[in-house]
Amino acid sequence: MKSLSAILADQPLERLRATAEWWGARAPERDDTESRQTLERAMREAIASRFVWERLDEDERRVLFAVVGPSARNWCLVELLAERARVEPVPATAILARLMERGIVFTEIAKVQGGDLVGQRATFYGYTVPRNPQAQVEEKPIAYVPTELATALYTTGRECFVPLADRSDKTLDELLMPYRQGDLDQIGRRFGLTLQAYYSRNEVRAAMAENLAQAEAVRYALAHVEPRLAELYEWLRSRGGKARMSAVRRRLGVEGPALAAALHTLEDYALAFDSFSDGERVLFIPKETLANLRTSEARPQHAVGLAEVAAPRAAQPMDSPFLWDLAVIAAAAHQQEIELTRSGTLPKRAAQRLVPLLVGPRTRQGEDEALAYVELLKQEAVELGLVVAPPSTSKQKGRLAPGPKLESWGRHDQVMQVRRLFRRWPADRYWIDQPGANYQEWMAFYLDMDAARQAVQKLLRQCEPGVWYTMASFTATLMGDDPYVLRPEQRRAGDAGFKLADDLRKQWQFTDGEIVTGIFRSTLAELGIVALGYEREAVPGPAESANPDAFLLTELGHEVLTSDLSASQQPSSKALVVQPNFQVLLMEPYMPALYWLVRHAALEQVGRVSRFTLTKEALARGLDRSGAGVDEMVAFLERHSQKALPQNVVYTLRDWARQAKEAPQARVLEVASEALAGEIVTSPKLRAFRLRRAGPRAVAVPPEASLRDLWRTLERLGYAKFLSGLEEFVSAAAASMPARRPRRNTTTGAPAIKGA
Repeated sequence: MKSLSAILADQPLERLRATAEWWGARAPERDDTESRQTLERAMREAIASRFVWERLDEDERRVLFAVVGPSARNWCLVELLAERARVEPVPATAILARLMERGIVFTEIAKVQGGDLVGQRATFYGYTVPRNPQAQVEEKPIAYVPTELATALYTTGRECFVPLADRSDKTLDELLMPYRQGDLDQIGRRFGLTLQAYYSRNEVRAAMAENLAQAEAVRYALAHVEPRLAELYEWLRSRGGKARMSAVRRRLGVEGPALAAALHTLEDYALAFDSFSDGERVLFIPKETLANLRTSEARPQHAVGLAEVAAPRAAQPMDSPFLWDLAVIAAAAHQQEIELTRSGTLPKRAAQRLVPLLVGPRTRQGEDEALAYVELLKQEAVELGLVVAPPSTSKQKGRLAPGPKLESWGRHDQVMQVRRLFRRWPADRYWIDQPGANYQEWMAFYLDMDAARQAVQKLLRQCEPGVWYTMASFTATLMGDDPYVLRPEQRRAGDAGFKLADDLRKQWQFTDGEIVTGIFRSTLAELGIVALGYEREAVPGPAESANPDAFLLTELGHEVLTSDLSASQQPSSKALVVQPNFQVLLMEPYMPALYWLVRHAALEQVGRVSRFTLTKEALARGLDRSGAGVDEMVAFLERHSQKALPQNVVYTLRDWARQAKEAPQARVLEVASEALAGEIVTSPKLRAFRLRRAGPRAVAVPPEASLRDLWRTLERLGYAKFLSGLEEFVSAAAASMPARRPRRNTTTGAPAIKGA
């Protein structure tokens, strides 16, 4: 018997095209080996074999099944064909001729011994045929189908003759049973499903069937197939999940290879399968899938869409406490000496000293929340370059110090600062969003906060500024018909994916919904992007945990979301009030003035109205770090003050500056670039010298530092060649070195004489 590839190799192009039509395959365009191989692969599939069975009449099916049936083992003696097919001999001969003409069955003269082919394997389909070696070897005509086609033809043929083989009555698990492991893996990849590597094939198949039969999996699959196939699926559902293939053809308006491609796609996504039922070819949806879809549709649907509401009874005023608290961290780096732990975090006592200065609501929710919030502020300040926080080591202590980006950050207005933070927020691994007041943990390890933040940002852009919306409508719209919006990886988990969709829907309000609500009452409110409303007499107290009933997108939030420009309404630059008692009030959130005061004055209160005190120590630090003079400081205060500066303040500032100048001064090194200055200041090998920035390209050396040791370290690290004003620094370093004592004679004690 010839193989399928050998048979196709001998056929001309026209015969190949006729064969392809019978098998529902694409007709080859060229007469070459590649086209024949493509046709051969298409003919081996079960869907292609059903095209053949579908076009045969009842007697033709009987004759073909007599050839491919298990007792025939893909061949049959021509003389026994009529008997096995239960067809009269004369019609059987004519039918065989037609099957041969169509390229489905082939004949040849073969050697037969005891009912078996000589040289042919004695087992097929799991049946064992005893061989009689004493029987006579005869040459007889046989009818056969190529071995490569026998399995598919026999399996699909059983659907025509064996009622139990009707696939439309099988479960999805049974439908997937013939699939090889590689085929199951491909289906899993289409849905993004992942299963543990130690699962057996049966466990993988069962878990996959349980997932793919869910309504969520059907919706996912329909979103990934062509619209015409999604429409066909809904039409099939309307007909009870089962339809004749003739009706499917009319619905789609396709035949042959186009119909085969559509059937393959539906089967690849486990949406629908084809089979023979009561002798007719049908397309059907697995019964448990239909049941799950009906259950899903019977479930009460959430109202989707942002719902506007009247102004609530109580509203929390809009503010941006996170911005003010960042300024507190920057002020601490300038005005305090704070040693860090080995992990680079703030010690508990240092953090507790900062808490009273902070205005964020988290500081009043208990000690643990307050300390976690302080660490969050510190880490965000580090990421933004407002401070540097090198960890302490066994050899030297790490200290909180001003960062290289503090001055440029202070030049941004309030909108630009919030925009910077809000754009970093979705992927910020340090940021902590608080959950809602009614949060209940359920499979929290699948929650993806990046996905949650991105989803909130996207939907928030649909809100109009100044309009109150209900919080419930936002969470319902965010979920929509996809409970996995905050946990996309759970959808792909074979052991907790689509099959837990209904459980997730039941839990969503108190799990993922509370995560979204918590984002509003923590991050969005702290940045000033939204205002929160409550249907109660007053807003919740500092220590009270309550979810908002409504929210409003503020004008600041609208500008942050929709524009890349600065604020349309800028605060006045004349925002300072300098009082005779040396207090400075910043009456508006004018950021350049706020961060100038952070560097040159002692912070007492920060917020939309901030209060600082001019002190001798703060003035000395500010002048030392900035490299500016007292005249520049006085000029800044005069330029931004609402009225003339008190004379006592001006005189005292100049006196403090004179005293600071008379004290031992720090030496300043000019560095080739701003980036290199930052590298030198933050270098772990130079921490012991306590260098600090004194300008964009200036590094200040404290008076107590050993110039000799510093110079040697700079040379060893390769930084010396990048310093300008090098001659003066070398002279200062040499002058600081003690004079070398002359060597003395070890015997007489007299000075050693060179050359003696």
